[in-house]
Amino acid sequence: MTVVPFSLARFTPADLAEWNSVALPKLDRGLWESVTRSSGPDFDRLVVHFPNLDRPVFRFERDRRGGYRLLFNDRRGWYEIGSGDSAGECLSVWKGRLPRSPQRQPEDASTIA
Repeated sequence: MTVVPFSLARFTPADLAEWNSVALPKLDRGLWESVTRSSGPDFDRLVVHFPNLDRPVFRFERDRRGGYRLLFNDRRGWYEIGSGDSAGECLSVWKGRLPRSPQRQPEDASTIA
């Protein structure tokens, strides 16, 4: 039997599930118009377009070494806004982070003097 190795440059099913957890709500609400995918021997890339904008705005990609990057296009070019060793780590800029300290609970108005 011949085993073909999986390219490190390709998104895994888990990567795509992580992406979908971010992208699908934005697409459903109409914040994003479309997401297109392109792949080559050294990369796999998802590109986000906004409604009424003629250029792509975000790009999520995996390189030949298996690293992840998230980029933003502000008309002057692409700028990295996230990176990591996993899709989740890279996309955490959109998912938010847990607070460092416990959230303070609202005080009961009747106890305030």
